[in-house]
Amino acid sequence: MQPIRPVLIAALLVAAGCASSGSSSAPASATVQTTTPIVGGSSDMNGLRTTTSTITAATTRFPYSVEQVFGVLASAYSELKIPVTTMVSKDHVLGNDDFRSRRAVGSMPMRRLLDCGGTTGDPNADSFEIFMSISSEVKADGPNEAVLATVFQASGRPVAFPGNDVRCTTSGELEAKIAAIVKQKLSALR
Repeated sequence: MQPIRPVLIAALLVAAGCASSGSSSAPASATVQTTTPIVGGSSDMNGLRTTTSTITAATTRFPYSVEQVFGVLASAYSELKIPVTTMVSKDHVLGNDDFRSRRAVGSMPMRRLLDCGGTTGDPNADSFEIFMSISSEVKADGPNEAVLATVFQASGRPVAFPGNDVRCTTSGELEAKIAAIVKQKLSALR
């Protein structure tokens, strides 16, 4: 799985600006077209092929400044027990491009956060080792308004037997929880 880069989040924020409006407590989403290098096969003169990938950024607007929102964002990650390994303060970006966990993120069961396939009543997210990339960026959206965009990507691998990685899809609950914690912490500032 390729980690999310701050430039990608910025592109998602631009797309997200068109995807949601007004103050929101439920995250909206946006998609972006990405260019990926080819491994073997034919390609254009630059060795690149354009493919459309759906990468969803959950976006939430806050009636606070970028600095206020970014100021409490790391504590939201901490509350969820997600170590912050990447922080670019000047771009208001933070996250963890190589977070691994089994069964839960913080107190949230993995089965609520991800769909990695499996049988009814026995989702793979419960038994797989999960490799995650979680990144958030805060951008201004007018005077004293900010948009928080969070991108969550994951794949899983069986622990008990050898197997290939399985791409997982997010339920949106982790992104919503990050936004809810940020909202709670911002409310305490007033």
